[in-house]
Amino acid sequence: MTRRERMEARLERRREWAESRKRKAEAGFNRAAVIADGIPMGQPILVGHHSEKRHRRDLTKIDAGMRSGVENSKMAEHHLSKANGIEHALDRSIFSDDPDAVEQLEAKITKLEAMADKMKRANAAFRKAKGAPGWTSTLGVSEEMAKSIEAEFAKLLVNCPWEKHPYPAYAMTNSRSNIRRLKQRIEEIGRRAKATAAAESSGGMTIRLDEVGSGKQWATITFAEKPEREILNALRSAGFRWGSGSWVGYEDVIPDSVRAFPHSLTIRGKS
Repeated sequence: MTRRERMEARLERRREWAESRKRKAEAGFNRAAVIADGIPMGQPILVGHHSEKRHRRDLTKIDAGMRSGVENSKMAEHHLSKANGIEHALDRSIFSDDPDAVEQLEAKITKLEAMADKMKRANAAFRKAKGAPGWTSTLGVSEEMAKSIEAEFAKLLVNCPWEKHPYPAYAMTNSRSNIRRLKQRIEEIGRRAKATAAAESSGGMTIRLDEVGSGKQWATITFAEKPEREILNALRSAGFRWGSGSWVGYEDVIPDSVRAFPHSLTIRGKS
């Protein structure tokens, strides 16, 4: 199951929980309303009357129904809020195990590179024209785009009057950093794909050993598919940590259940 699929499953559970709590809230309010409808408006408890016990019992039930309704309503709102957050993350995120992750990242890089080029050319044109009116005319962009760039700069001057260029240095730096980060993600996805393919060809798992000194070996364990929970729990108990698609820890504490898993072994030497 991919990360997106796991998040989609959590989203569905949150929605189901919210709907369940909503039904319980309605049931609590309805129980309270039915009992309250049988009591005349403003009717006090008639102390000593044969109806006193029933009246007090009804008031307790009304209170319990209202409390149940309020509590379940709050929990329904809580689950809906969590569901909305998960849905927002699904819409905006690119997960490394998405089938089209590389294509999505490349498309994002293309947009960022186009934006970086626009910022660079805009700053150059502004310096050349010394900020004179119509400085965007030399950019070779549409009239609509030119107006948009000038509007962005005017907005910047309102909030940051000390800026001397349409696009400040930090905007250029952030753009380059984001492009570099996305390219590194593509490289990481490629490394994960190669490691997973190696695990598949070796029977389901590979163990790479790197010497770390003092006679110890650092083990990097990669599975072709997510193993059973018992194996994952055994790795965690042995001090292994998950990262970059593999489990890493010391070779001398690899659990027996993992060693028994079909695998190939590679020794790389000192790390």
